[in-house]
Amino acid sequence: MKRMILLALAELSGCAAYHPAPLLDTTPVAVPLLTKQPLRLAQLATLAVQRDPDLAAARAQAGIAQAELLAAGTPPDPSLSIGFEALLGGPASTSSIAGSLVEDVSPLITRSADVNAAKAHLLQVNAGILWQEWQVAGRAEQLGVTLSGEAGQLASLRTDTQALTELDQKVMAQTAAGNLTQQDESATQIALATTRAALDSEEQAQARDEAQLDALLALPPGTPIALAPPDVAAIPSAQLQQALATLPQRRPDLLAMRYGYTEADEKLRAAIRSQFLPISLGAQGGRDTSGVTSAGPQISLSLPLFNRNRPAIKTGEATRTSLRAQYAAGLADARNGAEALEQSIALLQRQATQADQAAAQAASIAEDARRIFAAGGLDARAETDLITAAGDRRREAIQLRMQLQTAKLSLAVLLGLGLPVHG
Repeated sequence: MKRMILLALAELSGCAAYHPAPLLDTTPVAVPLLTKQPLRLAQLATLAVQRDPDLAAARAQAGIAQAELLAAGTPPDPSLSIGFEALLGGPASTSSIAGSLVEDVSPLITRSADVNAAKAHLLQVNAGILWQEWQVAGRAEQLGVTLSGEAGQLASLRTDTQALTELDQKVMAQTAAGNLTQQDESATQIALATTRAALDSEEQAQARDEAQLDALLALPPGTPIALAPPDVAAIPSAQLQQALATLPQRRPDLLAMRYGYTEADEKLRAAIRSQFLPISLGAQGGRDTSGVTSAGPQISLSLPLFNRNRPAIKTGEATRTSLRAQYAAGLADARNGAEALEQSIALLQRQATQADQAAAQAASIAEDARRIFAAGGLDARAETDLITAAGDRRREAIQLRMQLQTAKLSLAVLLGLGLPVHG
């Protein structure tokens, strides 16, 4: 009953009431993907931003910043004091009454700076969340490229494993018939064992990356995800230069650092204004035991003789200086990283083109060698080497193409392409 009365009084007075929110000890049921078509990279990125559990936790930080903004703009409640002293004896004729109403006006003096700092902090938090979302989207796209490349690697390794297995069976039969030596059989079996070991390693890598993508999409481990072949467009040079010029106004992490600097600057302004604080204004009055009544204003403030809020001011100045240096370093790192990636992409593009040509040439030679071996014009060790070489060239081309696509995606993330420019 007592608790109900307190809750009713709280509701009537407009005050907040406590409501429990216990922690959940069970894992939320994963929502399945409602798509049967292979996912393109852009779709994969969108789903990751929508479903990543870590992003859901990060977005909750915005509520804290909004509450801080509300606190910065809300004045404190006034303080009411009432006193009564009963007359117990002596020449006096009545009991005494005293009272005062006081308002702390310190927040009014620093209010504009406090509100501006809280607004900047909220913008910083939101920019930080956007940067996390942007990175999650980029991570999802990179996993899509990696998994597609691993699928190509596995297909190549399985093809080589099958070809070497068939060759090994033929070599074993020819060795048993006395037409080939144990050295021929040993060379084929060593190549087959090496290829199978590479196949096992690639399957393990694919399983790890699939688990990472499942976790990113809040799906149970082992959930199959169909992916469309990745198509990552190159960034034209003119677009790259324009993106570099507007980098400070578009990349969320740099924007967050700018907002953080603004917050520190406003806090320094508030610290300077606080040299005379706290200041309280009010009125007091009462009646003494002789029946005389009185009333008048009341003011209290600090005299800046010794402290003068110098520790807070020095801390604010040092914080602002540090953030200025951090922003300059972050901007330089972003631009240098983008320019380095541009050079890396040019190199990878050239290497990938050469690798594709080498793979096509090796595959053609291996195909001719199969016919020659079947006709008895090529020994088993040479055939083994040509099968292995063709597979190696093909997988090198796949790996370089995957690195090229990943570098293009990383450059787009670094440049914040697709994000709006803020003034």
